[in-house]
Amino acid sequence: MDVRRALRKASGAACLAASLLITRPSEAVEYGFSEYFLGLTIPMSGYIPPPGVYFSDTFLLYNATRSSPSPSVNYHLVFDIAQVGYFLDTEVFGATPGFVAIIPFLGARNSFPSLHESASLASISETDYSAVLGWHAGDHNWSVSLTDFAPTGNYDPGRLVQTGLNRPALDIKGAYTFLSLQTGTEISGGLGMIFNALNNATNYQSGSELHFEWALNQHFPFGLAAGVGGYFYQQLTDDYGSGDTTGPNRARAAAVGPLLSYAFKAGDQKVDLSGRWFHEFAVENRPRGDSFFASLAFRL
Repeated sequence: MDVRRALRKASGAACLAASLLITRPSEAVEYGFSEYFLGLTIPMSGYIPPPGVYFSDTFLLYNATRSSPSPSVNYHLVFDIAQVGYFLDTEVFGATPGFVAIIPFLGARNSFPSLHESASLASISETDYSAVLGWHAGDHNWSVSLTDFAPTGNYDPGRLVQTGLNRPALDIKGAYTFLSLQTGTEISGGLGMIFNALNNATNYQSGSELHFEWALNQHFPFGLAAGVGGYFYQQLTDDYGSGDTTGPNRARAAAVGPLLSYAFKAGDQKVDLSGRWFHEFAVENRPRGDSFFASLAFRL
């Protein structure tokens, strides 16, 4: 279980280098997408593992639709997200420190049903790098993280599809996990804020974004865990800049879905498999869709 816990919320964020439109529609934050991909880091949001090096590879499928303004767009995104976490055998302010790098590869396809047009692109996406501190006290676990998003995706504002957003960003997050060592019951939550920098190709400044993720999970003695989780997202400040021609629209979204994981041994190697699905609702000023995650994780 430690492997899955390690990279479930080791970093605090992973990027959504989304497929984008050639024009900036009337949605909040530029193109209607965030650098932070909601749902990647649950459950076990507040848990930091024992010292060591951990690796995780996640397959992520995200299908979404934006129906307004015209023309409508269907987004089809397929990610392969590699995460490496290194946690030190020392203490800082009584906490275990760690560092995490996330490198995603994205295949993106946009289709415009009313125009009978589509565009595709595949490349490395936005990478992000996190510094983490984690504390433990019996059944209680909590962590703080600072994540830097680097604009490493393939971006050209004149294309119909991208694999990057071309805006650096910082995410500050705090998370907590209660995990009963007797019953296996887990309650997790994490609250963070994203601060976006200017997209210098379009002179568009996206507003600040708040995100909250939660999970209720039951861990069983034979390695299986099952539960439910979700997230809430709200843009808090307006966009601005000469590239913002749509006004002060702010984005909002919520989602909920099932969680399932299984931990087992392959020889001497402990392996964690996990999957989760989230359905979005109460969406405003951004695409609305469903995401499916499937992860493989182990300690090196």
